[in-house]
Amino acid sequence: MGGQSCVICQKDASKRCGGCCQVYYCNKEHQKLDWAKHKHTCKPFKVCEDPVLGRHLVATRDITAGEVILKEPPLLQGPSQVTGPVCLSCLQAVSQHNSEPCSQCGWPLCLKPKCRESKQHLPECRWTMDKRKNPVKISQFITPHPSYECITTLRLCYAKRHSPGLWGRLCKLQSHTEERRGTHKYKEDTRTVAQFLRRFYKLEDEFSDEDIMDIWGIIQVNGHEVPLTQPAHVAVYDLSSMLEHSCHPNCAKSFASDASLVLRAVVKVSAGQHLSICYTDCLWGTVNRQYHLRDTKFFTCQCPRCLDPTEMGTYFSAILCEKSDCSGTMLPASLCSLVEATPWTCDSCGHVVYDSQVEATLQQAGQELATLQSKNLTESTKFLEKWRSKFHQNHFYLTEVRLAIAERMGQESPQGIRGLSPECLQYKVNLTRDLLELLSLIAPGETRVLGMLNFGLHACLAERARRDHLQGHDQFYSALMESLECLDKTIFFLAVEPEVLPEGKLLLQAKQNKAELLNTLQNIQMCASMASPM
Repeated sequence: MGGQSCVICQKDASKRCGGCCQVYYCNKEHQKLDWAKHKHTCKPFKVCEDPVLGRHLVATRDITAGEVILKEPPLLQGPSQVTGPVCLSCLQAVSQHNSEPCSQCGWPLCLKPKCRESKQHLPECRWTMDKRKNPVKISQFITPHPSYECITTLRLCYAKRHSPGLWGRLCKLQSHTEERRGTHKYKEDTRTVAQFLRRFYKLEDEFSDEDIMDIWGIIQVNGHEVPLTQPAHVAVYDLSSMLEHSCHPNCAKSFASDASLVLRAVVKVSAGQHLSICYTDCLWGTVNRQYHLRDTKFFTCQCPRCLDPTEMGTYFSAILCEKSDCSGTMLPASLCSLVEATPWTCDSCGHVVYDSQVEATLQQAGQELATLQSKNLTESTKFLEKWRSKFHQNHFYLTEVRLAIAERMGQESPQGIRGLSPECLQYKVNLTRDLLELLSLIAPGETRVLGMLNFGLHACLAERARRDHLQGHDQFYSALMESLECLDKTIFFLAVEPEVLPEGKLLLQAKQNKAELLNTLQNIQMCASMASPM
């Protein structure tokens, strides 16, 4: 056993905890005896440290796809840097009609009694009274409101002075101060956050601009946007901050209704593999993802997807050869170098263009795409028809529009899916299947998108089965079975989404639809068995 010892009696141990695979016991009795203590640290991963990666999480056992790996409450929460007035207890938006000033500090709070007793509001409340000496007056409920820009940073400053245990965990998180120093945003935030905090709360003798900018960096680098409130707020977590980035991650995050971050495996993770999520948008092209990561997280991604110009064979960022007699695809040698004048070469005829030409094409398409936000399906289809001669069929711009079309089809008619013609219904089925195949390969962490696509495909197949049944076609049963399979996938992808989010509501609907569909299938089977000859 390699000299493993029981954590209770230190005798030779042969039984290992199946949850974390890190703790050993000599018998089941000692394992039961230790569980009250061990359950708080029993996780299928361990924290490791590396000179390049810093602290990161490594699986200690095989983790199955769909398994919840971690559920972690936030260390600290606060308003986003750009936000309108919110209740500083529950972080929901407030107006002059649904809020009242805190009786002690003046900051607006919503009318819920529990918000007036919440400790979350304590930092700015106490420092407003003790240091500022004058209550705050919010008279304009506009977005964005500058007075809220620094509240979350203030809460970290307060933790540094008054909560040594909390600060001990927060100060271990990276702030990348040196990388940020000298940037335009650093200078601007020094003025609007650090200098404002020091002046407004009379903190000049306690914190320097540099002290506050270090604290602000912890939020910028490690903060997670939590969509449970309107508007979304920011939260900082402990173990979750050690998750590695990958543009092709093996985990996905969601949030429980209490703002706990829920980490779930999206593929099988083998023991010894690093746990990863995507810090940027998986549905952006490689160049866009790299720029975003460098600008906000201060590193260049070297994940397998970024290092492969074809993006795992999907050609998600590829353009088509501009020569009329060639059907080749053009990509640079590397999409993550971000070096100007990088040649893009056709894989068929060898024709070469440079970044400036590609960027001009992308900029034109991007500007047109921005105008499609509120446009109808006809104009979206025209966009596809125009740009499919320039971009690979899987290009991220075309994929964005195809996703929008798949979602909108059937919503413009009062009859919904039933109002689609047979041709349109089949088009939506084919489109959704293509998107699911693409995204399952390139973006397995996009569980919300995959769940919604599977639910849409379920609805289409159920409608097709209904029409086939009315027309007496025998294939309606197979369509119902495939529809049921789509519901199972919807439930898998959205399994941990809370009811307060649209995805959580869709999960409830999928479960209800599944129960109804199973009942329908059971009735069909009963009728078939009664009709069959003895």
